[in-house]
Amino acid sequence: MSKIAVINPNLSEGFTRKVGDQARSIVGANTDIIALNPQFGPASIEGYYDEAFASVGLLSVIRDLEAAPDHIANPIGGYVVACFDDTGVDAARCLTSAPVLGLCEGALRMAAAVASRFAIVTPMPVSVRPLEHLVAKYGAASQCVVRAAGVRTLDFEGDGADAAYQALKKQAKASLTEDRSEAIVLGCAGMTDIADRLKDELGVPVIDGVSAAVKMIEAMAMLGLHTSKVGAYASPPLKTYHGMFSGFAPQG
Repeated sequence: MSKIAVINPNLSEGFTRKVGDQARSIVGANTDIIALNPQFGPASIEGYYDEAFASVGLLSVIRDLEAAPDHIANPIGGYVVACFDDTGVDAARCLTSAPVLGLCEGALRMAAAVASRFAIVTPMPVSVRPLEHLVAKYGAASQCVVRAAGVRTLDFEGDGADAAYQALKKQAKASLTEDRSEAIVLGCAGMTDIADRLKDELGVPVIDGVSAAVKMIEAMAMLGLHTSKVGAYASPPLKTYHGMFSGFAPQG
């Protein structure tokens, strides 16, 4: 049995349930999914400020899981950071030897295998530039454009969900013609349950970051891959952190 932790770095329990349900629907019978979110942080992650704020909560969750009494006997086989900004992913890789993957990286790797050109459609314009930086970091700048639907992340929950979907679909259709995109990447964890609908209505591949990252982490866990501790992702030295995050020392 392989155990994967899917961590939503914001405080939306609705998002956490949604990504957890999606993850469980696509993994094999021998993979156990635990979905959770931090106890502090932003309600949603839209832009650089929210991302920085959320990263500390994310790291606190991973630290607690790594320090759990049953971790040695039943370790986490991999972590999925369920945010398309890949919030705190590099720092998280320093806290654990298990593989860690964010939604943007997972989705871009998978999109590049099925389309030569594709578009990320994200909720808010404030997220466009941060995502362009991630696209460049992952080597996909020549293949990928980023568009914003002009709706809030949380609009994909509750009564406004259909209006948010229509705004997303409008930008996706525009990208197919104006940007010559051949596939659409959903730029938010909260969109995980609309991928099949959008694929059917647009007639092109639609990549959900939750599904992409979960399946890639599941494969890495089954292969026994671990995060290298030689170089950039070496475990941090034991330190004492003061103030509101006192006790948040990496495990030595």
